[in-house]
Amino acid sequence: MKTYLHKFVTGAALVFAIGTTTHAQTQDTIETQNDSTKKVSVDNFTLGKSDSNDDKKKIKYPRVFGGITFSRVDWGFSRPMDNGSFTFTGENQFLSYGRASNFGFDVAQFGVRLNDNFKIYTAAGVEWNYMRLKNNVLLNQDETPLNYTIMDPSVATYKKNVLTSTYLRVPIAFEWRSKKISGKDRVHIVAGPMLGILLKGSQRLRSDQLGKQSFRDTYNLQSFQYGAHLRVGFGDIGIFAKYYMNDMFEQSPNQKGVRNFAFGLTLIN
Repeated sequence: MKTYLHKFVTGAALVFAIGTTTHAQTQDTIETQNDSTKKVSVDNFTLGKSDSNDDKKKIKYPRVFGGITFSRVDWGFSRPMDNGSFTFTGENQFLSYGRASNFGFDVAQFGVRLNDNFKIYTAAGVEWNYMRLKNNVLLNQDETPLNYTIMDPSVATYKKNVLTSTYLRVPIAFEWRSKKISGKDRVHIVAGPMLGILLKGSQRLRSDQLGKQSFRDTYNLQSFQYGAHLRVGFGDIGIFAKYYMNDMFEQSPNQKGVRNFAFGLTLIN
C-alpha cells in the first residue's frame, strides 16, 4: 500500500508540473515578440514560464507563471517540541535528540503575479526531517501506537541513531516584494499554509556490534501534516520558519502534543 501511495504521489507531482507548464504557456500575458516561446531561466532553474523581473519587457498584469523548477531550497534545524517544551520528559524521553535538521526544495510551481509587488502561488516539493536520537533504543516496526525496545549494550551500542521522515510538501504562498533597492535586489516577505503527505519513514543505525542498519517503517509518523511557513529575505537569500500545527505522530496517545518547528536558510525564489 505504501509503495502504491508513493508511486501515486510521485506521478501526481509530475502530472501537476507538466500540466502547469502547458497551462502557463497558453495564458502568459507578457507583451513581447517571443511571447509564445518556452523559456529557461538559469538563475532560479525554472523550465516553463518564469516570473521574470526583466524591466525591458512590457508586462500586463495579472500574469500567470509556472512549470518545472528547482527553487525554494531550505536547509536548517528542526526543533521537535513536547507540548511546547524542547525537552522530552516522561513517556516521551526515548525521543530525546541531540541534533535535528530539516531540508527541502520545490520541483514544480504555478502562480499568478497580480502586480509588481504581489503574487500568489502554490508548489510541489520534497522535505526531509532528521532526528538524531540520544538513547540506545530501537523503534518497533509495524506496531501501533509507537513503541520501542531498549537495546542491551552488549547486543548493540548505537553510535548513530537517526529517525527520518520524508514528505511531499505543498506550500501555498502569498508574496510581497519591495521596489528594487538601488536599482538591484528587492526585499521579499512570503507567508502561507503548507501541507504534507508522508512518503516514508526510516530509522538508520550504526554500532560496532551490528554495523550499519536501516529499517523502513511509518513509525506512526503523521500521514498528513499541515502548518504554516514564513520566508524573509533580500534578493534570493533569506531565512525561513515552519511550524507544523498537528502532531508528529498519529494513533499514539503518549505522543500527543509532540510537534515540529523548523528554521534556517533558504533560497527564496
